[in-house]
Amino acid sequence: MKTGRKAFNITLFMALLIIMMVGGYFIYNNYSKNSNKVCIENKACFYVEIADSPSERERGLSGKQPLEIDRGMLFIFEKEILSGFWMKDMNFPIDIIWIDKNKKIIGIEESLEPCEEGKECPVFYPKREAMYVLEINSGLSKTYDFGENDSVSF
Repeated sequence: MKTGRKAFNITLFMALLIIMMVGGYFIYNNYSKNSNKVCIENKACFYVEIADSPSERERGLSGKQPLEIDRGMLFIFEKEILSGFWMKDMNFPIDIIWIDKNKKIIGIEESLEPCEEGKECPVFYPKREAMYVLEINSGLSKTYDFGENDSVSF
């Protein structure tokens, strides 16, 4: 009887260990994907979700819940392009910040409201090609006084 109980305890211990390892992996994976930090000058930093594949860039923040104050989404392109953005299927207003390959801000669109259903949705473009685009909560660009040529680090 003691041998059976010992085997059961070992099996239970191994099962709990595996559950903890798998759970730890998922927690780490989720944390590392969502813990990317983008800072603009010494003015403010944001923890961003990365959109670096065509499907992630297409989906962006569409359909998502409003961001926490220190959160955003960073779009990464393979090369500098004229990347147009619109507010289709958005649930909250945002600021869009275009960043060149040298990690300098080249343009900002502030306080963009979601498109109204049934109306044409405008597309917003930077003045020149950008390699990165940062989306943050509406009004924060003005609050933190972000401007063209500000340096961005991540």
